[in-house]
Amino acid sequence: LFHNLQIKVISNGLDTQCYKPIEKKLARDLLNLPQDKPLILFGAMNPTSSPRKGFPLLLSALEKLSLIQKDPMELIVFGASEPANPPDLRFKVNYLGRLNDHVSMVLAYSAADIFVAPSLEDNLPNTVMESLACGTPCVAFNIGGMPDMIEHEINGYLANPFSVDELTHGILWILDKSERKDLLSQNARKTVEEKFSLKHQATKYLELYQDILGL
Repeated sequence: LFHNLQIKVISNGLDTQCYKPIEKKLARDLLNLPQDKPLILFGAMNPTSSPRKGFPLLLSALEKLSLIQKDPMELIVFGASEPANPPDLRFKVNYLGRLNDHVSMVLAYSAADIFVAPSLEDNLPNTVMESLACGTPCVAFNIGGMPDMIEHEINGYLANPFSVDELTHGILWILDKSERKDLLSQNARKTVEEKFSLKHQATKYLELYQDILGL
C-alpha cells in the first residue's frame, strides 16, 4: 500500500542531561554494592516473570560464566523484588525492586559494568538506551530494535538469537579487558548523544515538517 511513498523513522529521544554517567564508586556506595566485583545489570517491567524478557537465558549464561570467569561477579536486578524461592546460583543476586525515579535508575546503570537485555522480542527498549546514555555497554540478542542502538563490538555486543553460548561470550568479551570496556563505555554515551538525544529527535521532526511543506 505504501511502496511508492516516502517512509521516515524517527526514534524516541532521551534526556541526556538526566541520563548520564555517574562516578562508578559513588553509585555503588549509594546502592550498597561491592566495589571489587564485576556487576552485571538486568532489569525491566516484571523482568524475572515475563517470558519475553529472557531471564532464564540470562541465568544459564551467568551459570556458564561463573565457571570460567576468574573474578567473582554479582548480578543486579531492578524491576522485581527477591522471590520467595530465589534460584540457587553460584553468585549473589542483588534485587533493587521497583525503581520509580530517574536518579535511582541512573545510579543502577552507572554502578554496573554491563547491562544485559536477553529479550526474546523487543522494539527499542528504554532500558538499553538509558544504559548506553549512562556509559554502560549492553549485550543483547540481535533481534527487533536492538541493532538500532547496539553497534556490535563498538558500544556493546549483539549475540546470535537465542544462543546461551553467544550471550555468555558477549558478556565475557566486554568484561575481559578494562581498556576495552572503557572504550565501549565512551562509545555508548556517544551513540545516544549523536542519535537518540531529545535535540536530535526534535531536529529530525523539524526537517520532516520542512520537507513536507517544501521549505
